Amino acid sequence: MALVERQVYDIEIGKLIIESARIDEAKEIIIFVKAVDNETDYLMRETGEFNISIEEEKEFIRDKEKSYNSIFLTAKVNEKIVGTIGFSGNSLKRYRHKGQFGIAILKDYWNYGIGSKMLSVMLDWADKNKFKKITLEVDDINEKAIKLYQKFGFEIEGKLKNDKYLGNGEYRDSLIMARLKN
Repeated sequence: MALVERQVYDIEIGKLIIESARIDEAKEIIIFVKAVDNETDYLMRETGEFNISIEEEKEFIRDKEKSYNSIFLTAKVNEKIVGTIGFSGNSLKRYRHKGQFGIAILKDYWNYGIGSKMLSVMLDWADKNKFKKITLEVDDINEKAIKLYQKFGFEIEGKLKNDKYLGNGEYRDSLIMARLKN
């Protein structure tokens, strides 16, 4: 089972708890996702595109709990979900050594080290589970995120040109980053 034990940190704005998402948090996670989607265009969805029912979210969490190669974590500050990070591995034999992740944090909680702590917890789990390559995609203008990933050993492997359409004729490039572990 892919569960991560509760990690507790004292940060400037309160108590940060990072742990595997719980089924009883499904409604709060949906509220979080809808809020974070509305705050930045760095994420893949636009406002209103996340339309999952509470039952579907519960099933998603159950699937992650049962998985041997995927996790879904929440970050809470003073009991409020302020971030999530999800990692998905591949079940095909040729690709079992790698996985990809995505992370989101409410804008009011940026710059408190929450992303670093979430990434550290996720990478620790991935290392214990012998993943050799971890990948992500990031907007090429998201300098803070790129620096964070580089701090954890991620390198730029390539660029996807005009990868994301923002509307009004504006496209944005994505960087493919990866961390390799021997």
